[in-house]
Amino acid sequence: MNYPEFYDEYVETLPRPDIESMQEGLILQLVPYVYARSALIRKTWDKAGIKPHDIRSLADFREKAPFIDKDAIRAFRDEHNDPFGGIKCVEAPHLRAVGFTSGTTGDPTPLPYARSVNTPQIKRDFWHIGARPGDYIIYDLFTFREGHGAASYVDCGFRSITFQHSPSELPRIFQATLEYKPKIMMTISTPMVMAMEEYAQKHNVDLKQMFASFKGAVFGGEAPAPRVRRLVKEWGLDMYEITSLGDACGAIDCRLHDGFHAWEDLAFVECLDPNGTEPMKDGERGELVVTSLQDDVGPLVRYRTDDLITMNRERCGCGRTHARVKVLGRKGDELLVGGKSVLPRDITPIVEEFVETQAALYQVIRVSREMDELKLRVGYNPEALRGGEAELAGRVRERVSAVLGVPVTVEMTLNSELLKLGPPHKIPRVAKK
Repeated sequence: MNYPEFYDEYVETLPRPDIESMQEGLILQLVPYVYARSALIRKTWDKAGIKPHDIRSLADFREKAPFIDKDAIRAFRDEHNDPFGGIKCVEAPHLRAVGFTSGTTGDPTPLPYARSVNTPQIKRDFWHIGARPGDYIIYDLFTFREGHGAASYVDCGFRSITFQHSPSELPRIFQATLEYKPKIMMTISTPMVMAMEEYAQKHNVDLKQMFASFKGAVFGGEAPAPRVRRLVKEWGLDMYEITSLGDACGAIDCRLHDGFHAWEDLAFVECLDPNGTEPMKDGERGELVVTSLQDDVGPLVRYRTDDLITMNRERCGCGRTHARVKVLGRKGDELLVGGKSVLPRDITPIVEEFVETQAALYQVIRVSREMDELKLRVGYNPEALRGGEAELAGRVRERVSAVLGVPVTVEMTLNSELLKLGPPHKIPRVAKK
């Protein structure tokens, strides 16, 4: 059967003026709805002296709508003993489920659900990767959101085979792969890639042959290190990255791998001065600010995500017209060492150069935003150790200092110890001690 190129060509290829016209209509519906139902939004807007009738256009929203952030949600939660932090707009039976953020940069935040607002995004992106009606999807989403989205795309014919996101599931995942010939794996992560490599070596598994049926694998948790990219490419997998648009919805890159496609009918996306409110031009670094457009359960309105990004609103070579976002790191993770900016993404490709630390498991010890030296806690594989731990620390220290041009101290620890610090897909990259 000849299927169309796009799952929803009309929406996916909307001209920019039509996207903004659509967003204006959705925002004008959203503002009075959320003001009347969200205790946090009403408190925030009242404090700013803004009422729903003050917002009569998209320009008004950009100019007048006040911001919220994760700290505001947590403060409201603690003050009012409200686990949802004042963002919940509905009660049962419309409120059907609760999910959680990962908690790698703070305590996990509850997310109210009635339906998956990611459903259109997942359908469009899976279709783009190559799934078609009747195809199987290996669905092993991270444990903190497992279950809410696994059946969200069955109406378009995709069939999920669900697993826990854990290396212990690999034998079952590989068995299902051989039996059902799935087209997409959703998702893989650095620990899963490490586990696949180790499993294949121990059990003499040809991963290129194992993954022959796949059109692509969706990688999440954090940006993959260069070695992880090389491994996955050697296995014949086309890797698509996924990120969260501030928990408003998700975004996946396309086959051109030139930024995450932010579906602008699901979220109003802004790139603003990280230390102010001015919009940044395309290509300039700014903070991602999002507003949920089709979430009537717990919509986020002008939510400052703490993510540093660049944005591109030009039509992509894949044919889609929605904005593309490149994630640079978290504003709260940025460290100034002797006045020089350092983000975790600058460190990853250096740490993975050594055979003992090629898993790129490390933490930045950030006691303050400005420090005289970069302090790292780096994980290593004891089976690959060449020389002693102190000697390895010296090699890592010299290399990181030479590449980044800043003084460095290094504390070594076992990979297994670092992996205990977070969910199975990632660890906190920045710690206070």
